[in-house]
Amino acid sequence: MTFINRLILILIAFLIFEGCSFGKKIKDGETAFERKQYSVAIGMLQDEYTNAENERMRARTAYLLGMSYSYLEENSLSVEWLGKAVDNNYGNEALLNLAQSYKKEGKYQASIDIYNLLKNSSNNKRQIEREIYVIREVAKWANESEEGVKVELMNDNSGFSEYSPVLLDKNFLVFTSDRGESTGGENYKWSGNKHSDLFVMLKNGSDIKRFDAGINSDANEGAACFTEDGLEIIFTRCEERNGDDGYCKLMYSERFSGVWSEPIVVPIQKEGINYGQPTFIENDSVLVFSAKMEDGTGGHDLYYSQRILNEDGSFYWGDAYLFPPTINSQGNEMFPSGDGDTLYFSSDYFAGLGGLDIFKTWIQPNGEWAPPQNLKKPINSSFDDFGYIIDYESKLRGDEIQKGFFTSSRAGYGKEDLYKYERNRVVGAPPEDDPEEEETVDVEIYLAGKTKEIEYKDSNDPNSGIIGKGNLDECYITISDGQDSENIYSDDNGQFIVQLKKGKDYSIKASKVGYLNAFEKVSTKNLNVEKGKLSTTINIELVLNRIFANVEIRLENIYYNFNKSDIRSDAEPTLDSLSQLLIQNPQINIQLSSHTDCRGDDEYNLILSQKRAESAVAYMSRKGVSKSRMTAKGYGVTALSINCNCDDCTEEEHQVNRRTTFKILE
Repeated sequence: MTFINRLILILIAFLIFEGCSFGKKIKDGETAFERKQYSVAIGMLQDEYTNAENERMRARTAYLLGMSYSYLEENSLSVEWLGKAVDNNYGNEALLNLAQSYKKEGKYQASIDIYNLLKNSSNNKRQIEREIYVIREVAKWANESEEGVKVELMNDNSGFSEYSPVLLDKNFLVFTSDRGESTGGENYKWSGNKHSDLFVMLKNGSDIKRFDAGINSDANEGAACFTEDGLEIIFTRCEERNGDDGYCKLMYSERFSGVWSEPIVVPIQKEGINYGQPTFIENDSVLVFSAKMEDGTGGHDLYYSQRILNEDGSFYWGDAYLFPPTINSQGNEMFPSGDGDTLYFSSDYFAGLGGLDIFKTWIQPNGEWAPPQNLKKPINSSFDDFGYIIDYESKLRGDEIQKGFFTSSRAGYGKEDLYKYERNRVVGAPPEDDPEEEETVDVEIYLAGKTKEIEYKDSNDPNSGIIGKGNLDECYITISDGQDSENIYSDDNGQFIVQLKKGKDYSIKASKVGYLNAFEKVSTKNLNVEKGKLSTTINIELVLNRIFANVEIRLENIYYNFNKSDIRSDAEPTLDSLSQLLIQNPQINIQLSSHTDCRGDDEYNLILSQKRAESAVAYMSRKGVSKSRMTAKGYGVTALSINCNCDDCTEEEHQVNRRTTFKILE
């Protein structure tokens, strides 16, 4: 087994199975090791080491114990037993893994000393020289921590593994664990613990429960992602075959009325390949995941697949493509997460503190991905660090500019634990603008905004007519230039102010519970600033609309040709606006309704109105709104707005009754 292949095996347990299948009965520690039943192997191997008849047997048994502990993330015990294998002359294989274990312990000089011993006797001389160089570079900043970043172990970790956090419905955190409450009767023989399941808890770490029973099974489940509206999930499931590890697959399910559908295999996958750690990026239009395939770079690599919409509103996933070599290395790239144009992932190849480190990259103006940057301490450690996510829904106070979560195998409660972090403004920090720009920037640019809400004649009736706009306090504001984001709250008067950088295009979003999101765009490119002024201010107004659940809201200018259900061109702008509203507010679903006036056959009017409502849904689906978020309902003459005597109704009254409406569903 080569040095690079051995690196694969330091990763998180069930996500890196190689699909071996054995029919042999477990009769000794080596057989258990081969079948990846490491918790079983350890007990047998310790007895075998005590009873070993010669040095060769002791060396082999000690090596298997060291590797078993390594796969179980018991690094100090791995160092102990690999050291015994070296003492019993097991050879270079034990030395290579011992060097890697020392690196994970943060004992960089001990790791370098072993690599130097191996440099002239190993077939991997070039790789070893690279490892020595990387460790020396890392040692220069190993004792430095990024200023303004605080990391805290979450209290509700158990003595088992908790990892791969992902946000759901703003207030919940879904994660993977093999704690005792997991589904299934038998323990998993790799770890000796239960098979892993998905769990859900409040973001503060309380009220932990198993995730939906339709998702969890007797197999290992984990590493999930959700669409922004929380109605679709893709997660990893690793089945066992006759007690042995099978291949890991990505599974897909949808949520209808709070119930998850029976999971199905995402069809882009091939047999005999391990897939895992999915995430959505680009407004849920692209799926990113990790896999080890023939077209890869040697280890686990990052791939992406695009969601392709059909004319009827359904979709399918396109072919999987490999991320460029800027991101994928000879090592392992895993656990991706997206943040606008920025991609976070973990790697054990790029210069890191040890094990898996978290890196970030972003799309540059030329369309290429930037070289990955290590997040360094305190986010990263000498152990495995992965599953990094940003929580934009968290409330920021004082100098806080960002909060989020990640996973680490550093000393905590269990093998892997959930951590939360916060980033704070650093007093006196140098400006982040590019050096070339800094020479020309002599004007400070500010964005001054107000958050407001629409006011109606009848505050409970959105059809009663708009009378004005009032201040709306405590709105959550996100200011993004596509690469960096800042999050603040508007004050009690709905006001906020923030400094912007020159030469950027910004998107500003305002959100508040119970209201539809509001968006604006501003640009600091080519600003005309009066000569001699040291600052300029851009003023905007973000108007939010209260959500009136289950209340019909009339759509103006939706007309149909006589006896037709096709969408006319003069109706498209209104439906375009409604489509954009749904895209910007993934948390809501609507019912689109069509009504006729009282003239004509009732049954015919009912059929015609249903077709008209379905046409509106189909049109909006083509604009990128998922059909699962829209319901079409034709009422015919059964819900007249003005219930006049049909023969006596005026043309204006008929026009009021001939309407298309929508209502936001609870």
